[in-house]
Amino acid sequence: MSQTQAHCNRIARSSGEHCHDYPQLMLGWRGAMDYEFSRGSERLALGRAAILPVGETHRYLGRGDDSEVLVIDLDRDDPCLAALEQSCELTLRESLFAEPRALTLPPTLMPMVDYATAQLRGRHTPQQAALINHQLALLFVSQFSQLLGEEDPGARRRERLPAAALDAFIDERLDLPPDNQALAEAMHLGQSQLHLLCQRQFGVTPQQYVLTRRLQWARYWLCQTARPVGEIALDLGFADVSTFSRAFRRRTGRSPSEERRQGAVTGAP
Repeated sequence: MSQTQAHCNRIARSSGEHCHDYPQLMLGWRGAMDYEFSRGSERLALGRAAILPVGETHRYLGRGDDSEVLVIDLDRDDPCLAALEQSCELTLRESLFAEPRALTLPPTLMPMVDYATAQLRGRHTPQQAALINHQLALLFVSQFSQLLGEEDPGARRRERLPAAALDAFIDERLDLPPDNQALAEAMHLGQSQLHLLCQRQFGVTPQQYVLTRRLQWARYWLCQTARPVGEIALDLGFADVSTFSRAFRRRTGRSPSEERRQGAVTGAP
């Protein structure tokens, strides 16, 4: 795939099974399509949508001759997506595409589906069509990200992450830092919920929070103990001293040896 794009797929009564090496949004438009993915089975019809991360295998079956879906394919190297992530402080892999899910569209998004399908089926030059497809895809990505942020039931139930419990979970696994799935399960949240709450409460992604916690322990051990830098690096899950030193300098502006000399930290994290 050369770029992020929106397109209409006529399913009719066809069936099959596949997965993609790129994330995908599917929106019901005409007729209905049944599909199965790792979360179970769903029916995609007007007003329903599906989020499929990279490599999510799914089976599909069109339920009528008129079955057609609106599909958004995302190029992971699209610079426009990178700009969207930066401007909105998002990491799409850790939020919108953290896990497969089905959802119901609010009434406010229904006119967008009609507008998008009309634009995609209109008469355009190849250059115009490519531009329209790309713009529509980015529009739906931004709308879906906002939708999950506003309507995620887990986020409504949990307005704040328990920072003490989160820190304790990370501290128990410093040598093998937990990924987003492990963090989400420990906090009894979905990965997208975890990401949204972490961004809202701490202003960072879950993995940035984990790194910050690890480096807090690094500063404590450097300043309050005589432990060798290499031992600290391994105990914090870094592959080697150089990797640890680079991460430490990027975050603090000092090398581990400079931090040790200054002895700036007093007390545990």
